[in-house]
Amino acid sequence: MNRRQAIKHSLAFAACAALPKSVLSLTQLSANSLTPLKSAGSCSRRLIGIATPKALLQDPSIAQIVARDFNLLTASGMKWVPIHPGRDTYDFSEADWNVQFAQQHGMQVHGHNLCWNSPSNYPPWFKIELNRSNAKEILVKHITTIVKRYAGRVKSWDVVNEPVVPWSKRPDGLYPGVWTDYIGPEYIDIAFHAAADADPGALRMLNIYDVEQGTADDEKNRKSTLNLLKQLTGRHVPIQAVGIESHLNDALPLGGQPYRQFLEDIRSLGLQVAITELDVQENRALPSQQWDLTAAKYYGDYLAEFLSTANPPFIIFWSIQDCWQNGQRVQGLLENNMVPRQTFHAALRSLQQPVPCL
Repeated sequence: MNRRQAIKHSLAFAACAALPKSVLSLTQLSANSLTPLKSAGSCSRRLIGIATPKALLQDPSIAQIVARDFNLLTASGMKWVPIHPGRDTYDFSEADWNVQFAQQHGMQVHGHNLCWNSPSNYPPWFKIELNRSNAKEILVKHITTIVKRYAGRVKSWDVVNEPVVPWSKRPDGLYPGVWTDYIGPEYIDIAFHAAADADPGALRMLNIYDVEQGTADDEKNRKSTLNLLKQLTGRHVPIQAVGIESHLNDALPLGGQPYRQFLEDIRSLGLQVAITELDVQENRALPSQQWDLTAAKYYGDYLAEFLSTANPPFIIFWSIQDCWQNGQRVQGLLENNMVPRQTFHAALRSLQQPVPCL
């Protein structure tokens, strides 16, 4: 995979094109008889979250379901491009709206994200003003400003997003980008220390991807990530948890025992593990009548295995409705007419299994 392909892969879910939503149907009323996802688990302290942007939450039918089924919201508007459009300019309007929505509906907030090497996360002013001499200062100021503003209102942060990529030419596997290039690997340490200083009470996470399935790239990422985590904890960097994105493709095998061992190895370092972006891309090589059931089974099997192995403090679902990624459908939790999908039912069954509680 070359860098251009890798960037496209990294951006695929962020750019996932939503399908048009039909008029709310009467069949949605049957969804109200289902147990809310946030109430399904045996552990009352485990939060169940959703990533739903402001644009969708302004739809009353979406807002009603989000408030009913979830108690954690990944707030949109917190990445660099929307929230920091100029070197000395911040725009908190979208992030503030989301935080207020969460507070009004008794939900906690997950912040995404404070630092990411992807070019999609670079505001235009980076090309002119960011350089080796000021990168550390700008990174620390950004994190300090954002985290202090939401101190006490954001429960957890993806402090560093996708630090390791399978296509990296670096021996440490780190994502090559402005922070790695201008500051070096210690940008991760700097980011976590800045976040801890700005709000010691928020959970600080390293958010990772492409580790969940049984491919060579996933195994490579697992190895690089574990090495990175051992170094960070060895240097007493104030990292507390690891977020596993979990953008799944049901045409690929699940990670099995190597993945379970990876989760156990993370926990052995004294770190919590959570799911931060769960959804599944269906396998259209199968007959069409199998798409929904196969995706749902895959979704449920993954979630059940994760819950029993990792004992996570929270699970965040990424797609409340279907969307398209590179010509393939990523299945959300709801049909476009707001009827619960088979994935919703699979998630509900998995959450209802008896598992340990933190």
